[in-house]
Amino acid sequence: MLINSQDPPDGRNIPRLYEEILSEAELAEAVGFDSVFVPEHHMMPDGYLPAPAVLLAAIAARTKKIRLGTSILQLPEWHPVHVAEEWCVLDNISRGRAILGVGLGLVEPEFKLFGIELKGAVDRFSEQIQVIQKCWRERGFSFPGKYYDLENVTITPRPVQKDGPPLWIGAMSEGALKRAGRLGCGWITDPLHHINVMKSWGEIYRQSCAESKNPKAETALLRTAWVAGTRHEVENLFWPHVRAMHLFYKNLGFFESGRFNTEWEPWVRTIADAEWTFDRVAPNRLIAGTPEQVIDEIARYRDETRCDHLILYLRYPTGPGHEETMKCIRMFGEKVFPKFQ
Repeated sequence: MLINSQDPPDGRNIPRLYEEILSEAELAEAVGFDSVFVPEHHMMPDGYLPAPAVLLAAIAARTKKIRLGTSILQLPEWHPVHVAEEWCVLDNISRGRAILGVGLGLVEPEFKLFGIELKGAVDRFSEQIQVIQKCWRERGFSFPGKYYDLENVTITPRPVQKDGPPLWIGAMSEGALKRAGRLGCGWITDPLHHINVMKSWGEIYRQSCAESKNPKAETALLRTAWVAGTRHEVENLFWPHVRAMHLFYKNLGFFESGRFNTEWEPWVRTIADAEWTFDRVAPNRLIAGTPEQVIDEIARYRDETRCDHLILYLRYPTGPGHEETMKCIRMFGEKVFPKFQ
């Protein structure tokens, strides 16, 4: 489950939101969710989470078995040794439940905030991944890189999990997918792309893993999701919030860019906002409906994309609210998950 950490417009209710997040994580564990993920960004007016390890540690203290991860940590903005150490601490606090999902981010104001140049970000990112892996797997190692020149490094505490927490890379291009496989990492997807894009990207990633003999190959499919007793509830309680966020990205030009692979759905280039409807957008992109419909969709995504993990994004920045989200979490546990045990 991906937990939203935004409180638009100005973040004034963040203390309450964090308490709601902790309650949602506790309930998610109780009803059978396997994992909970949080995001990261900086300087956002709505209070977007800037310190994911802190919130994950709080969730770890309130739970006992649910996995704890990021989707995603903006890795170029961090020193890799610092990240490796924080996730070792989280892995120890949680007794081996940590997952580290990372990405390039490429948000220019954030790079500027931390004194990082966009130029060379990909090469820096690749070095960071290698340094984190060495921190977790080796003692007294040296790393003579272009961006990081390290000598005789041994971090403590050591991770609980052998070779460290699972390390997943967020990727939305052929080059990034191949990089994830080549660096020996898992792949975590985004929640917006069509299922056919996910299938195509999955093949690129798995081919790279095979060529690189990647023993850590695994895919985590992120999907916007909601389950309710009726379609009316889905369309009126849940869909307006998803639609608003989709239109936000659409009107920024995201869907027209190469990142969205519009060859699969050329209509997104010219469609008017009024035509951005549930019936047009939800099929092949969302997992939302009655328990029976959600069960069928989860099975379809599992079979067609061959994903190893499914991360459900339930609550968008503007809603649905906490009580509605708790109800949805319970329904997943009572009506959906028993079909997959």
